[in-house]
Amino acid sequence: MFWFTTPQPTAPADETVRPPACAPLAHTARPHTPLITELLALYCHTRPIGALAGQEQCAEDYRMIARSVIHHLFEGWQQQTHGRGTIDDLLITPRTPPDPPPTAPQHLWDRAVPR
Repeated sequence: MFWFTTPQPTAPADETVRPPACAPLAHTARPHTPLITELLALYCHTRPIGALAGQEQCAEDYRMIARSVIHHLFEGWQQQTHGRGTIDDLLITPRTPPDPPPTAPQHLWDRAVPR
């Protein structure tokens, strides 16, 4: 005779439908090319970084790895734009140029007097 056990019925799955992690960007070109798939994966995997950064302190490691990720993204952007793209194109809020150094006030007596 065969003795076997039947698995106990599991609790029904949660009926709540959750959108995939990449749902905000799912409207991009379909079918997804390998490039877009990689970018979507990067987006999905980096979503919790803000919360994790608040729980851990490893600023130097974070900076080193973040710079490497940004370098790869910028390298790809350069390929996409045939070398014409800038890092500002990839930023949500472009960097503002630093304020120019203040110039010395001009007074009448600072000017050379023609003779």
